[in-house]
Amino acid sequence: MREKQRKLQLPEKLRWNHNEWYRRWLLRQLPSRAAAALDVGCGLGDLARSLKADEVTAIDASARMIERASATSSRIRWIHGDVLTHDLGRYDVVTAEASLHHLPLREGLTRLAELTKPGGLLVVIGLYMTATRADRAMEIVTLPANAIVGLAKAINGTGGTPHDPEMPVVFTAPTLREIRAAAAEITPGARIRRHVFWRYSLVWRRPEVH
Repeated sequence: MREKQRKLQLPEKLRWNHNEWYRRWLLRQLPSRAAAALDVGCGLGDLARSLKADEVTAIDASARMIERASATSSRIRWIHGDVLTHDLGRYDVVTAEASLHHLPLREGLTRLAELTKPGGLLVVIGLYMTATRADRAMEIVTLPANAIVGLAKAINGTGGTPHDPEMPVVFTAPTLREIRAAAAEITPGARIRRHVFWRYSLVWRRPEVH
């Protein structure tokens, strides 16, 4: 994927974690407290541990990620499983940070919507594939900004950690056009926004049942 290629062009000490950059934005979209929250593709559980809910469930397809994450917190229900097939409930908050592109787009988004309770909130931060003139225009800003942030992090000692070496990596992602088309059908009314650093966000509140 192009994001991976761009990042590899930077020296190792200038590489950094884009997911952490957007995690604070994601958390600001959530209610101050929820009864039940689900983090999909939780990895090492950094986002799951930050969710403010009475009950937090986190699921990942990697047994190694769940093994390591579960050692960090006992208050979270850690599940090793496939979110598409695992028997899960419905949640007031569902989050997916850089995990939807690990699933078939329409099937994955449909499943995330199903897991969201009526009145509940789904928030996705995901990767998109550069494909259009608008995407390439964004890279005029993204590429130098990526290097500048990497340099700043290297100076203050927080750079050089783009992702954990045991974290599964996928080199493909849908385009923004594909994401918007799928969302229009599956999560109508979702707010989709292009972000710097090859990310997009999707925020959707499931309609209440009347």
